[in-house]
Amino acid sequence: MNYQTISITLLILCLPQSEANDEAIRLGLKQVELSKDLNGWKPVTQSKQIRYGEWTTNAPIGQVGTGGGWGNWGTSVVWEDYKTVTSNEFERASLNNGENGLRIQSIEPFVPSNATKYYQEELGSFIISPRIDLSTTTQDSLFFQYKSNTKMNLEIWISKDQDSYWGIWEENPNRFRNHISATVAENDFTQIKINLHDLLIEMGQIFCDNERHDAVINPETNEVYIAFVAYDNAERRLGSDPKMIEIKSIWTSSYYSDGQLQPAPIDPVISFDHKCSSVTISGRVGETYELQTSSDLDDWKTSYSFTLETYFETYPISDFQNTTMRTMFFRLKHKP
Repeated sequence: MNYQTISITLLILCLPQSEANDEAIRLGLKQVELSKDLNGWKPVTQSKQIRYGEWTTNAPIGQVGTGGGWGNWGTSVVWEDYKTVTSNEFERASLNNGENGLRIQSIEPFVPSNATKYYQEELGSFIISPRIDLSTTTQDSLFFQYKSNTKMNLEIWISKDQDSYWGIWEENPNRFRNHISATVAENDFTQIKINLHDLLIEMGQIFCDNERHDAVINPETNEVYIAFVAYDNAERRLGSDPKMIEIKSIWTSSYYSDGQLQPAPIDPVISFDHKCSSVTISGRVGETYELQTSSDLDDWKTSYSFTLETYFETYPISDFQNTTMRTMFFRLKHKP
């Protein structure tokens, strides 16, 4: 009987892992598309002056100097110099696994070897999102994956007006931990999920408790901005290796489209949060309303007139209260 050996070669294809995040898709989030440009995100840098030079230390004060004398105490300057440095920008990058993402590097080292000391200055680099709309769902979240090191730290800030920003996440967070989860991803990346809706509710309560009603960000607003912030504390001496942070797979709620049609006329609504001592007014953006008050539901007087800049605006109740009236009724009307 003849035996025939058949050699079978198996070709195994390694398919690239999908960037899609199933949970982010289920929540209706949008992935930031970084294949061609920064997708509307804007980098911002920071400049500072760093002092460096050579100092010599003589005998400390109160001790006998070399040769038994009492002179030449303390530290003296041999030479010194100053350099104004600017943090690097976040840049779009193709990461090692072929995915598109963001990369930020520390500045080039510049302190020469004959300098005995330099005064470290932390440099911040920022990249700010386009206007993001949180008004269409109560499942608003932020997902991203990052890889950093001990000399460069990453934070997340949020703003409702691109003027005042508030930190909502940092590495090893000690705030808002009930709304943040971290999981290990491939290639030494860590995935972060932030429940923005619930986090903004908790943050708003903190602001109210500290009488900062003006800082409250409504969790259903149609205007927020998210910023990734990298702090560069890398070694500045020549010959040191630059450090970097890489970020990928960023998922956010949808961007707000300035060209979208406004919905049909919206009846204004006023709601009170007595625990937070605040009042939230909602209506149509750009519409002017009057807040009217009455003590008997018959005689109404206009106490406040304003134009909404967002669908929801929150104010302290004290702005509308009349302390001379024991009972007050409120209503919102379109300004004639």
